[in-house]
Amino acid sequence: MLTSLLYVFLPCKKVYPTGITYLADFVHRRRPDVRQHIIDLSLFPPGQRPARLREAIAAFQPELVCFSWRDIQIFSPHEGDASLEHAFNFYYASNPFKRMVASVQGLRNLYRYYTDIKNNLSYPWLIRKEFPATRMMIGGGAFTAFADQLIEKLPEGIMGILGEGEDAILKILNGESLEEERFIVREHGRISKGTKNTPALLDALSVDLPYLTSIFPQYTEYIGECIGVQSKRGCPYDCSFCLYPYIEGKRVRYRPAENVVKDIAQYYHQWGARRFWFTDAQFITGKDAYPQCTEILERIISQKLEIEWSGYVRTSLINASLAKLMVQSGVGDLEVAVTAGSQKVLNSMHMGFKLEHLYDGCRYLKEAGFNGRVILNYSLNSPDETEETLLQSIESYKVVASILGEERVFPLMFFLGIQPNTDLEARLLSEGYLSKGYNPLSLTPWNIKKMLYNPAPLNKLIAKACLEAWSRKHGSHDPRPWSGSLSQQSATQQQGHAYADSSLSKGFETNSGRDALLTLEDILRSRRPKDSQRVSPAPEPNPSR
Repeated sequence: MLTSLLYVFLPCKKVYPTGITYLADFVHRRRPDVRQHIIDLSLFPPGQRPARLREAIAAFQPELVCFSWRDIQIFSPHEGDASLEHAFNFYYASNPFKRMVASVQGLRNLYRYYTDIKNNLSYPWLIRKEFPATRMMIGGGAFTAFADQLIEKLPEGIMGILGEGEDAILKILNGESLEEERFIVREHGRISKGTKNTPALLDALSVDLPYLTSIFPQYTEYIGECIGVQSKRGCPYDCSFCLYPYIEGKRVRYRPAENVVKDIAQYYHQWGARRFWFTDAQFITGKDAYPQCTEILERIISQKLEIEWSGYVRTSLINASLAKLMVQSGVGDLEVAVTAGSQKVLNSMHMGFKLEHLYDGCRYLKEAGFNGRVILNYSLNSPDETEETLLQSIESYKVVASILGEERVFPLMFFLGIQPNTDLEARLLSEGYLSKGYNPLSLTPWNIKKMLYNPAPLNKLIAKACLEAWSRKHGSHDPRPWSGSLSQQSATQQQGHAYADSSLSKGFETNSGRDALLTLEDILRSRRPKDSQRVSPAPEPNPSR
């Protein structure tokens, strides 16, 4: 049996290491004899990270080191991320100077991408070289997604855990077999994998904040930051491009609402935290989630926790009573993955919702007094997209804007990233869009174009609209009528909101997503015969309800 465990949060964008906190508490409650320590390498300058890891191991002397690899920034950028603009200029700009500048920026992005992966791989190798007796395991969302590729580059014998880690880490500590866990390991040149038969139960999952602060001295760096809280795991939907079901499974497991709000209350009273992000795949996973979601919000209200919270929320699942509780409990800006404003495209990607229900949810929020902003994520040029469906997507934005007000609705242009272990990847492999045996970790100019899914024949039309919109963001404004006002706050001021990705705040600065959609509309309508200018309208909200 092992009695000492060091968690290492591998460098990524500054984000509270929620998963590690739950792991540490899980272990502490079942094995209080195990000494634990957490080190977040993200919080150190890059040049200091190897030395800080070395110092932590030498001082703590763990028997087991557990690496958490959260992010590998495979191309699925949005307009708040400059890499999208660079990629579009490289592939589609007519100005050769812009293409040259974009190529230089692209090379910088590629260098940073490969350097980040190389650096993260170097930390287990450091331990293997300097502390050979120390056992190691590795997990996290990024590792789970790219485990088949990463395990080849890691030291032999390091135990990789796919998806949930609670049961696996406890078995390793207890010296038990991992036969029934999702693991991957390379030993003697051979790779072995296991399959988990039963997902982890979350009934007792919680956070003992005084204990956490005692094992995580860097916690002070997150005072005043947005804190992640998990209320459930698993996602029942089959969205073709999404990794959540692969990572967490499709069976939804709920934490008791009392425990969820207890976590929030601890951070609220002990750390002064006021902003929270629900890290669930979806806060409302379906009608079965209503009792838990309702109780969570009611407890926040009854305990007078004056917070701002957000998360991934399907507005199609919001009803009138839930909308009132959301507003009363402090819901902030919402990020909504509308993905496409065409029901045909949504069905093709197995999104599992109807547009009219999305509009209904927005109307319920409006009626409840919602005063936040809504980010509408549009993944333009998804499979089965046509000029007609693009026009329908533009109409869908207009419907949401008519419900909530233009000043509250900010469309953001995303482009699908083709992630491994997804239905989209399988589809594009079968169609020949991806070549069999391609390496999803490799980003060559050819692979980038595959990862940034924007295929012909619509690619140039969409690129033209986006580039025109982005060219106006630093100077003149979109001349088309705008009943609201563009964001008057700077990006630094926006960082105080609860977002999964702080770069999303850049989408508020110029609202260039709106400009891109309307520019695309102009381009598409100019290509249509005058007798076919009408587009199948998006369903209007029902004013009688």
